[in-house]
Amino acid sequence: MALPANTPPVSDLLAALEDRVATAGSGPLITWYDLDKGFRTELSGRTFANWVDKSANLLVSMDVDEFPRVANTLLITDPGHWVGLVWTMATWQLGGQVVATSREGLASIDLLDAVVVGPHDPHPVPGVETIACSLHPLGAGFMQRPNGVTDYAEVLSQPDVHWRVAPEAAVCFDAETPHNWDELGAVSPSCERLLLSPGPDPWTMVCHALVAPILGGGSTVIAVGGTPDQRDSLARQERAALA
Repeated sequence: MALPANTPPVSDLLAALEDRVATAGSGPLITWYDLDKGFRTELSGRTFANWVDKSANLLVSMDVDEFPRVANTLLITDPGHWVGLVWTMATWQLGGQVVATSREGLASIDLLDAVVVGPHDPHPVPGVETIACSLHPLGAGFMQRPNGVTDYAEVLSQPDVHWRVAPEAAVCFDAETPHNWDELGAVSPSCERLLLSPGPDPWTMVCHALVAPILGGGSTVIAVGGTPDQRDSLARQERAALA
């Protein structure tokens, strides 16, 4: 899909991911660890972008098309999880707005096109398309799919077609404080391989874990749980600097 010449700065982020796929797609972009459970998932730039494309196409298959407003509860319940980051980028790729909120906070939010929830409460949100994510480290679905929701594992059957939309709305990300497309494009790029532990602020986490390495050609190791000694050891193992 062709983009107009006056596309806002977010196009730099989308173009940066496209360039990474084309020139260095096999290198790691996001490596996610749950140190307490012993899980590890590594996504190259190409693999991450493919998950993003499939997720965007899943929304379209559910008649959630361009400029969607998507509530991403994973950014609150499971900060730093790679699935939450995929959904963030997929929403932006459709020119949409990410709403980072808890499940309880959904009651006060109007005009949502879709809601992404995790395995802690995978029940449908009344009146809104609901995608439930098992958060299996390899993207597998629920052993028994909850009623009334779309199991995120259905994304695997979606086409790999890549397309993006020039954003129209002023806000690209809304938690307690809304953020606009200019702020997204102004995130400081990172060319390093950094290890970070997600903090409580979803905007800061998304900028550090996702936006900065895409813009700068770096990569992120995201460590959930564990002890400081485990994270130090992991940083050495992954050849990553502690953020």
